[in-house]
Amino acid sequence: MARVILAHNLIKPEMLCQGPLDRTAELDSATTIAAMTAALEAGGHQVIPLDVDHRVCCQLLEAQADIIFNVVEGLRGESREAQLPALCEMLGIPYTGSGILTLATCLDKARTKEVLAYHGIATPPFQVMQTPKTPLDTRLRFPLIVKLLHEGSSMGLSPASIVEDGAALRRQVETTWQMYGEPLLIEEFIRGREFSVGVLGNDAPVVLPIAEYVFHDPHGIVLFVPDDPVAEMVTAVRGEPPAAFTPMHTTVCPADVDPVLAARIQDTALAVYRVLGLRDWGRMEMRLGADGRLYVLDVNPIAGIDPSYTLPRQARAAGMSYAELVNTILNHALARYGLA
Repeated sequence: MARVILAHNLIKPEMLCQGPLDRTAELDSATTIAAMTAALEAGGHQVIPLDVDHRVCCQLLEAQADIIFNVVEGLRGESREAQLPALCEMLGIPYTGSGILTLATCLDKARTKEVLAYHGIATPPFQVMQTPKTPLDTRLRFPLIVKLLHEGSSMGLSPASIVEDGAALRRQVETTWQMYGEPLLIEEFIRGREFSVGVLGNDAPVVLPIAEYVFHDPHGIVLFVPDDPVAEMVTAVRGEPPAAFTPMHTTVCPADVDPVLAARIQDTALAVYRVLGLRDWGRMEMRLGADGRLYVLDVNPIAGIDPSYTLPRQARAAGMSYAELVNTILNHALARYGLA
């Protein structure tokens, strides 16, 4: 039995008062943390849930835990996912998941793509716009997609994010910048099948069953949809339910892929996992382009882990219960530190 701090960032009602609802997309609901707590307790561990803020150093020292299960996204700063691991290493406290450099790199989509390209792993051509007035790189070909540089969980994406010409690009860049005030990634939009791939482990990492996002239109992208507990919180805070969110895709797991394509997806996932230095667990998205190449779109070292999300669905397709998934991640970390 281990004494485990479950470190996280809860969605607070005050975060939902105004502004884009998807600003909370990376944070966790109380329902998710309750499910993770129950899963760890089912593994025989003592769990200390900790909603991380500026008081975390004292809280970590006072808790005297054996290990931290880290699903903290961070509240501010471009490398915010790396902040808690940096404190853990300074304090000598073991933690689950990837290290400081990996987390900082993967939160910056451009840096991630540069590492992948260096290692010969295909990723769509791109540029970074630090301001709305940055000129477009003339080597990029339409259609393009406008993304936030430092965000995940589809934050900042809408159907208008895919642009077909310069005028639409400028409109979307201005709109996204005004709403979020962050640098933007402009990327060639790859039309084709999109796959999500989860990986568990370290010395011999295992690829979970592949999931496919089947889109309802040819320009489909995965958009943010608030979880039911968050929608209820929004209704309580704003006095009205959030605007209707219509998912533009259906998740199919296991994906209907032939053995050759499945092997290519698995090999690509393991290569990405290795070159970016992921540990214990992670998930990534890739698309199969019309040219037959697999393009890596995004890498998530701290993947969404609510029981309803893609990674737990992939684990279930592999025959793992939710409790087994959560405890497998923990056990990989314990083994890394010689605590198994």
